[in-house]
Amino acid sequence: MRTAHMGRVFFTRIMQYGKQHLSFVEQAERLIQRGLVANKQVLIERLKAVGYYRFTAYLHPYRLRNSDGSLTDNYQKGITLEKVWDIYLFDRRLRLLLLDAIERIEVAFRCLIAYCHTENASPFAYASPSYFPNWKHYEKILEKVRVPVLKNQGKGITPSNLAGIEFVDHFIQKYGDSHTYLPLWMAVSVLDFGDITHFYEHSSKNIRKKISREWGIDSKSLQSWLTSIRFLRNDCAHHARIWNKTFVRLPKFSITRTNEWNYVFDESSGKWRIPSKGETLPTVISSVSQLSPLIFICLFLMRKVAPTSSWSKRLRDFLSDSQKDGINLSKMGLPAHWESHPLWES
Repeated sequence: MRTAHMGRVFFTRIMQYGKQHLSFVEQAERLIQRGLVANKQVLIERLKAVGYYRFTAYLHPYRLRNSDGSLTDNYQKGITLEKVWDIYLFDRRLRLLLLDAIERIEVAFRCLIAYCHTENASPFAYASPSYFPNWKHYEKILEKVRVPVLKNQGKGITPSNLAGIEFVDHFIQKYGDSHTYLPLWMAVSVLDFGDITHFYEHSSKNIRKKISREWGIDSKSLQSWLTSIRFLRNDCAHHARIWNKTFVRLPKFSITRTNEWNYVFDESSGKWRIPSKGETLPTVISSVSQLSPLIFICLFLMRKVAPTSSWSKRLRDFLSDSQKDGINLSKMGLPAHWESHPLWES
């Protein structure tokens, strides 16, 4: 294909995808041929359970490289099916643990959004397209909680994604003739988490500050945290790999020495401490594109939304046991001495 730019002509090669179907037997034989140490029949059963591409994502860090640094299709010597499968199971359990925390954070955040916006205003005030004057296409968000009435049948209907939700049906049946939209405290329960994070983004400065102060963090950092958590939530909910993953929605952290995520580990005392003035920052969040900062965000926010929860202990015990069993936690960006960091303390 020929393309032109500023008078110059470029030729772009169009690539056709030519890979063909492989049987499970052929898939297993290919992986063994490339160096994976495995019982062929067991490998076939694993591939049937999770699929070739999902499984090989966990093999990716063990691919050999050419002298120029480019990846080959072959694997490092001694990589076994058992090792890779242990990592797969670890990743699965880790996703479930993180979803537990994200659910509580998300529910608490929805509650705060509704509370702060209705504290001094009608629960229907948000339903005006002018409520967020700088939010383009806000009308599309409103359409998700619009409840048109079928007057000829004398009862309400809901958009398909809300049908069957008891409190929505009850509201429409009882108040549908008087109101076109759900009250905000209902709307926040049915809108997507992405919609709610945008709701926060477009809220007034005072409301953003009020919510962020409730959680002990500045509003700009909280906004970036929520966006990062939302993408992590989607990865977990859709069973995507999070171990050894590079995240593209990076959270921002305020650089204040007294913030716990900026602590440094003191080798002489064996403890984490507030850094001295001018000391290099930070340690915990240095691998900002990996999972570690997101774990610490969940730890920090869980202190606020579920202070009596044992979640942090369960996660720490799980990671510690996994590390002893040979799981490489540095692939997630966890620093040395991570277990003793004060953010793990409830």
